[in-house]
Amino acid sequence: MNRRRLLTTGLGVAAGSLLAGCRVPFTGEDEEGELPGSLPDFGVPQPTAYLRTNWSRDPFALCSYSCLPPSRLGASARAMLAEPVRGRLFFAGEATSTNSPAMVHGALESGLRAAQQIVAVGRRGAAVTVVGAGAAGLACARQLVDSGFEVTVVEGRGRIGGRLWTEEIDGMPAEMGASWIHGQRGNVLTELADRFGVDRIPFEYESSFPAPGQARAAATGRRQLNRGLESFSPRRSKAATTPIADLLPRRRTPGLEWAIDSELVQEYGADPERLSVMATEEGDWLRGGDALLGSSYTGLVRQAAGELPILTGITVEKIAWGESGVEVSAAGGGTYISDLAVVTVPIGVLKAGSIEFVPGLPASKMQAIAGLGLGLLDKLWLAFDEPFWDRKAEMISWIDPERPGRWAEWVNGYRAFGKPVLLGFNGGDEALRLAGEDDRTVIESGMRALGGMYGRG
Repeated sequence: MNRRRLLTTGLGVAAGSLLAGCRVPFTGEDEEGELPGSLPDFGVPQPTAYLRTNWSRDPFALCSYSCLPPSRLGASARAMLAEPVRGRLFFAGEATSTNSPAMVHGALESGLRAAQQIVAVGRRGAAVTVVGAGAAGLACARQLVDSGFEVTVVEGRGRIGGRLWTEEIDGMPAEMGASWIHGQRGNVLTELADRFGVDRIPFEYESSFPAPGQARAAATGRRQLNRGLESFSPRRSKAATTPIADLLPRRRTPGLEWAIDSELVQEYGADPERLSVMATEEGDWLRGGDALLGSSYTGLVRQAAGELPILTGITVEKIAWGESGVEVSAAGGGTYISDLAVVTVPIGVLKAGSIEFVPGLPASKMQAIAGLGLGLLDKLWLAFDEPFWDRKAEMISWIDPERPGRWAEWVNGYRAFGKPVLLGFNGGDEALRLAGEDDRTVIESGMRALGGMYGRG
């Protein structure tokens, strides 16, 4: 089943796979010196702690994951990005995955694919520099070390994991990056979780609407969305260059806006104006249902990677390559010379030109980078003394009267983890609007939504 079929059968999921951000718990004062207790009264209890992501402002990512914008290249941009350059430079990462783009297992599989490409052309014992210690980089490095190559991993952050990042809130693991295993059957992540004894919590994405009448409006909106998606054949010649917005009514009901956010924006990280019709067609969706992890996602991948030679805090500025090898240069000095190199940095970093390639990358590679888009999905974790919401709800949904795509869905942490915690999402343009706001403003925005659902009166 591909992603488009999943959406039009009404089983679409919210909250994509790759995220990151920053952790700022309540410590009594925020950056402006104002106490958390001075938050406005929204008719619901005040939070006791929070965690916020701000992916588009993260210089080591600049997005949450890749997406497919209207472009003549369509999904072929991913295969083009994955192609090695003259047997010296190799590329991996979720953006290079044709089977599972924007997924953690897609990133892992891309790392293994790049390692296999190197094994096929490189001599045993050759030196390889892997740029990036995210899921793709770690998988690639592990495979290369096991195959007898001399590997060095350089990572700009002060930690490994990349867009996998586990923090803690209210004594429980809180995923700032990926949260779900998408499709448990035949998934490398399922195999890893079983191997290392990590619990999996089945997740069905069942929505509960606390506000009267909103469930009906959302159901109607979802039907409108599905009719639009089904009206266009992806086999048409202009499918790759046609935005999904062209398939939808210009005047949208609040229910349709909610459905767009739930089924598209939070899945792909972009609004329908910036998504190709082919975005819902590319890739496969594994069966077996989805699951949350009962413990740290970062810890799982770290265990799988084992002991590797990883240098953190190394921001790569230039990669010079040629017939004699590869020279990776870092900010502030430091050069890493090897026979081959694997580039696993996110598509946002490639599009920004943060790394200079000498000589420049081939035209086809630059076209591939230009042909992929930046998906954005940000999280807000809020902890409370006790639940004031339906404890049995799996997901809590909300159609904001003023902006139906704002805080449209929340995960009930009490049901999933037994803690009085809520996890809210914003994606695409809405996430970009909030990216420039301070933490207090974002928290107030989320609390206003909760007040609209559960507030007094």
